[in-house]
Amino acid sequence: MKSRLLPYAVLLGAALPLQAQNPPKGFEKVDQEIVISTLQAAMKYDVRSFSVKPNAKVKLTFKNPDDLPHNLIICTPGKSKGGDKGKEVIDAVLKLGEKGVEQNWEPKGHPRILHSSGMVQPKKETVIWFRAPKKEGNYPYICTFPGHFELMNGMMAVSKRANPVTNLTYKFYHGSWTALPDFSKLEPKKTGTLASGLFELGPRDRGDGFGFVFAGDIECPKDGVYTFETASDDGSRLYIDDKMVVNNDGVHPHKGAQGKAKLKAGKRKIEVHYFEGGGQESLYVGWSGPGFKKQSLSKGAPSSGGGPSGMLIAAEEGEAAIYRNFIADAGPRAIGVGYSEGVNLTFDANNMRFAQIWQGDFMDGARHWNGRGQGFQPPAGEAVIKLPAGTAFATLESATSAWPKAEARTTELRFRGYQLDKQQHPTFRYERGGVSIEDTPAPVAGEENSHLKRTLRLSSKATPNNLYFRAASGNIAAEGGGFLVNDELLITITGGKAGIQNGELRVPIEFKNGKAQLELAYQWAE
Repeated sequence: MKSRLLPYAVLLGAALPLQAQNPPKGFEKVDQEIVISTLQAAMKYDVRSFSVKPNAKVKLTFKNPDDLPHNLIICTPGKSKGGDKGKEVIDAVLKLGEKGVEQNWEPKGHPRILHSSGMVQPKKETVIWFRAPKKEGNYPYICTFPGHFELMNGMMAVSKRANPVTNLTYKFYHGSWTALPDFSKLEPKKTGTLASGLFELGPRDRGDGFGFVFAGDIECPKDGVYTFETASDDGSRLYIDDKMVVNNDGVHPHKGAQGKAKLKAGKRKIEVHYFEGGGQESLYVGWSGPGFKKQSLSKGAPSSGGGPSGMLIAAEEGEAAIYRNFIADAGPRAIGVGYSEGVNLTFDANNMRFAQIWQGDFMDGARHWNGRGQGFQPPAGEAVIKLPAGTAFATLESATSAWPKAEARTTELRFRGYQLDKQQHPTFRYERGGVSIEDTPAPVAGEENSHLKRTLRLSSKATPNNLYFRAASGNIAAEGGGFLVNDELLITITGGKAGIQNGELRVPIEFKNGKAQLELAYQWAE
């Protein structure tokens, strides 16, 4: 996991002005830009936490307006998974003794050091160009100048859910309320930092009678009107630059509320107040704005689903996670599949179809923790794309015939379960009449975004006539060797002659020696 500084990074003790820092080859375009500055006479970084996506290309600008020299060293999580804040590196610095000055207080070659700014002199700045680690986790960053470590430290969270919130902190309170109190008059039971930049109830130490104040900075990419949302059980409020934008206060079940704010580009202060009286608890925070759709800023489930939240299900690295339950838009016999590559799907075992695909987080399992009776759970991630309801296969009189209407559970289909490979990736098995079908989805990791591929293998002793597969419906246009669906999904199909009929993307199944095979690629449109 260790990576060394690129040769274009500043040499130790020789920080150059930013404008002299040209991007190295391959970094002409970066995925994320981070700016961290020292606070003059305060012995602190102005950014105490931020998040980046795994393997992202990052440009980190480190500014030092202070009167003392400082550096910024990014460390591996170590055995403590980031909890020690890189103290092993500091211990190694102390052992340098007299050699510390000539080595700029950096223990070169230490196994915990990932990237370093070098010692940046007063009123200077520098740039670190690097690829984020592929492994998710908390990566501390520190200043190793003697005596600075205790105050000058922060956390870089590597997460598929990298988001625009930085410096997110919380204050946790005990109390019994029917409306949000004035938290400024109360003493918190504990405080902390959420390095992920995601609002969550995880730090609580009790199930009822508690409250939170979350505070951080949110980066607005451009001038415009932004919509903010909270959904909670019980009350919540959201503030931007100390002005209340969302009021969702009071004792109530999980429900959502929205508000709008006209904001200038740049960092804005974001604050969320929350309290839980009794019973179930949940908190969701989201936003949308000019140029981008609704984005979750929390670990909880979206407001559209209702119910409790805060129990995210995730796949182990290189594997898939399976969630069988009531899933929104997939029915009561739904099977969710979440891949560690950050793509997900639900399979409808009534109609033998892909019901939806999405990116980011997989599922929030809190709703069904105590059974299946709390409704249908929606996906926990973003960019959800719904695929046609009803059966995926049908026998038609002609290519232009109307597709059969959706049924709650058709009798012509039989689900035969699924088989997992060594990576816990499923192959779904089902029958339609005398046709046996193996349906194998798989993630395809990409440098920018991952996507899904799907292989359908069909076999039959008696070759069926006029059997069709329906891949999509809506506004469909041929594009680049594939089909663009509703300006959000690009589907590429091999193994059959796909065509657009009645606003649907259909593929006639052509059997040869009793067998047929289709391969589909599902890619999110730019």
